[in-house]
Amino acid sequence: MTTTSVPRTGATGASGELHVNKNLGFSTMVVSATLMGFVGYFARHIETTGDVIAFFRMLAGATGCFLILVFARRLPALRSVRLSPAMIVGGMALGTCLAAYVSATKYTSLANAVFLIYTGPLISAILAAIFLKEKIKPLTALFLGLVFVGMILILGLVSIDGSGVSVGLSFSGDTVKGDMLGLLSGAGYGLFLFLSRYRTDVPSDVRGFYNFVFGAVGIGIIFIFSGPSLAEMDGSSWVWLATMAALIGFGALGLLTVAGRHLTAVQLSTVSYWECVVGAGVGVVAFSESLSAMQVIGGAFIIVGGMGEVVASLRRTRGRGGLIADDPASNARTPV
Repeated sequence: MTTTSVPRTGATGASGELHVNKNLGFSTMVVSATLMGFVGYFARHIETTGDVIAFFRMLAGATGCFLILVFARRLPALRSVRLSPAMIVGGMALGTCLAAYVSATKYTSLANAVFLIYTGPLISAILAAIFLKEKIKPLTALFLGLVFVGMILILGLVSIDGSGVSVGLSFSGDTVKGDMLGLLSGAGYGLFLFLSRYRTDVPSDVRGFYNFVFGAVGIGIIFIFSGPSLAEMDGSSWVWLATMAALIGFGALGLLTVAGRHLTAVQLSTVSYWECVVGAGVGVVAFSESLSAMQVIGGAFIIVGGMGEVVASLRRTRGRGGLIADDPASNARTPV
């Protein structure tokens, strides 16, 4: 999962008119989100820690963004951008988010990991309300409430048995480490989304490159204290890691770029929730993971809450007669 929005720079004719192919945009975005949903599948075949896996994904993403800028002849735009603390810290938050997410897939169910990272928009909205003094509309509050309740249900803090509904702070000993890492990934994602609001002047492709670069730097700082766990990796692990970097790092990024030329930011964000369905499905099919009824309901709440907010932002923007892609509320995650 990586987060970057993509500019709508589709092919133009002689008149300069943008030619948008929605079918192409949605199909490539679905494939991209599907690849993202397989992060946990690859991670469980790689004998190393999540931060190492995330570091190589960051490198693959940075390489992909750089090549896209080269072929688009946009390297001058890369050099002209003035870096700021928000860009640097935001990129590091992204690296922390991905490292925690990949680690979570090794210690808890894939469903829990992928659903918990999507609590990020809830955290971002809270940070915006505190620091940017943004008012939370009633409908947005409802959607955020759904995400919060969904998180509680997934963590097992609410259960239903023969005696009724019970609420407790006890976590499952088998998955508590992975669930906490999943919450950390959601916090990192939320901080990344929040900080992204400070530099909307930076083109999305350029911002994506720096996000990956500083994400790798952030993980590199973690290595100073923990040390990269490369000694335990065998030949099979390196093959899985290289394949993951190619498919989910570089390949998914390329498809996302194509989709971004034909879809708005809100449409990209809405389709990205397909990753939750794929991630949970991979866990059930490939690893025989089971989901309780409460976890299924919790995952559904997160999807409905997240998609509801981006659809609501779409309607609000249309009501103002503005461009969807310019709506700050639509600056949501598209994972790479």
